[in-house]
Amino acid sequence: MKKNWANVVLEFEEGYREKPYHCSEGYPTVGIGKKIGPKGCSLDCYDFSVSRDVANLWLSEEINSVNDELNKLNWYLDLNPDRQVIITSMAYQMGLSGLLKFKKMISSLERGNWDEAAYQALDSRWAKQTPKRANRHAEVLRSGSISSAYGKLL
Repeated sequence: MKKNWANVVLEFEEGYREKPYHCSEGYPTVGIGKKIGPKGCSLDCYDFSVSRDVANLWLSEEINSVNDELNKLNWYLDLNPDRQVIITSMAYQMGLSGLLKFKKMISSLERGNWDEAAYQALDSRWAKQTPKRANRHAEVLRSGSISSAYGKLL
């Protein structure tokens, strides 16, 4: 069976939590990075737990939804599968609207200027907020290979 690398990368990056918690941006979150409420909402509003199976189902459904939108973008379709995984991860983390604000990175991806695309990804508020993740993602954008940054998951 072929691995879905977007699921593998996102589970690694987001981690899994059975009980609701506040993400780094202050949103109630559960499972594998699933935002469940408005910023700053008390966790007292969320008295439940989510099994790993449910969290994985939610993750797969969200990835499918994100990819439905990304598959409408020619620049995304022109990327190799490993770079597509990274773009999917970025869209999952910050939403498609957040991803599309990376205009210089996207322009560099369209031109096949991988070093510049990686640089532009790192020249962002996102990279300051999640530097380790951003550096791993930028390395895959640069190299075109998941194994360059996520070899330990292979």
